[in-house]
Amino acid sequence: MHILVANLGSTSFKYRLYDMQSETQLARGGIDRIGEDADSNCFVEIGGTRAEVQQRIPDHAAAVRICLDQLTDPQSGCLESVEEVSAIGFKAVFAGKLSGVRVVDDRLLETMEALADVAPAHNPPYARAMRQLKQAFPAIPLVAALETAFHETIPPEYRAYAVPFDWQDRYEIRRWGFHGASHRYIGTRMAQLLGRDDLKVISC
Repeated sequence: MHILVANLGSTSFKYRLYDMQSETQLARGGIDRIGEDADSNCFVEIGGTRAEVQQRIPDHAAAVRICLDQLTDPQSGCLESVEEVSAIGFKAVFAGKLSGVRVVDDRLLETMEALADVAPAHNPPYARAMRQLKQAFPAIPLVAALETAFHETIPPEYRAYAVPFDWQDRYEIRRWGFHGASHRYIGTRMAQLLGRDDLKVISC
């Protein structure tokens, strides 16, 4: 199973391709200046070899097409065909009460778009790119890992602000917590390095 992990910006696309059976990275790459009136630098690194292409990239769907073209290049690629990509994964930021790891569907996208004011630098480009990818690559499942998932275990009394309690349901005003993937990694890695499971770690 091969998983393409994507990190999106408003004008950028960075990715890594993993072989899940061997838990190894097969390739990494990136594309900048997406949607701009200038050539983008599209690079991929496979097995220590770097290949680059300069061309204009109108949107994120086109960026993924270039990425897949590079990964399946007969001379320098590491995949024989696009069908070898089992899924595309995203580290998405905020979808309110929709948290955890979720298949990207209309409900998730509509929620992310409705909450664009909460995460204006992340939600709009992610939702837009995901819609483009769903249309361009309908056979490849898209999966989002929400940044708020790590913080879902915070007790309700610590999630609440000093405002009327019903505002949590009516306006979704509460401590959501972000950068969950980073905090989870720090806590897990610290336990490994110290050889202890009974840790209380401050990560920032």
